[in-house]
Amino acid sequence: MSFKRATAARVSIQDIQDGELVANEQGNVVAVETFLGQISRVNLIATVVDRFEATQERLGEQGKGFATVTLDDGTGVIRVKMWGDLSTKLSQLQVGDLILVIGRVRSFQGETYVNGEIIRRLENPNWETLRLLELSLSRREPHQLENQFSLVVPEFEAQEEEPSSTAREIEPGVWHNATATLDPSIEKTDEVVPSPEVRRLVIDTIKKYDAEGGARFDQILEAAPGVSEEVVEQVLIDLLSEGEVYEPEIHRYKKS
Repeated sequence: MSFKRATAARVSIQDIQDGELVANEQGNVVAVETFLGQISRVNLIATVVDRFEATQERLGEQGKGFATVTLDDGTGVIRVKMWGDLSTKLSQLQVGDLILVIGRVRSFQGETYVNGEIIRRLENPNWETLRLLELSLSRREPHQLENQFSLVVPEFEAQEEEPSSTAREIEPGVWHNATATLDPSIEKTDEVVPSPEVRRLVIDTIKKYDAEGGARFDQILEAAPGVSEEVVEQVLIDLLSEGEVYEPEIHRYKKS
């Protein structure tokens, strides 16, 4: 049975850390109460300030990967965790990388973290400025999202925690109040805005390969001659964030 994934809300790390956690009947955290309402999926842009990857000994004994990165967006810090084959997405990152993360809010032993779903390295630093502007405007005119607690369809599966011997306290960056200083009249520069035609083409291509387990990125790109990789990538990020598509494996996309 197919289901509609909740929209990944664009929020700051501080919004998550300051929000009230929402638990299901089993006591597992599945959402957080913010100024946008209850949200279960988040969309963050932040800088990697720490990274941890499970040792080869653990991988050999338990047969599954585990990796985390600590992110700082200037308002706070939070860890992103991924298990299994998806953990390779985090192991490829380096300290200092600016990344986009889409994932679900979770909590373990008092620590609120993000269970990562989609990870993208952002080469253009203007994405960080753009996100700060988006957050500033959203606070001036907040748009309440549908209560996402009722949209959390998949069962929560408890994940085994991997302690990090290198864990340490990391202070948030210096842009703690940057969103309050942005002028909403600032022009958004270098923003990729895909056309509706390109978006439809990407969706149709994903549907075409649905029976084959989803469309690979190169198949989508091949079906869109003359469209740059950056534009196709942005369409996929938008669709993933909106819950229209998902990644059954790295760089393969299926309709939700």
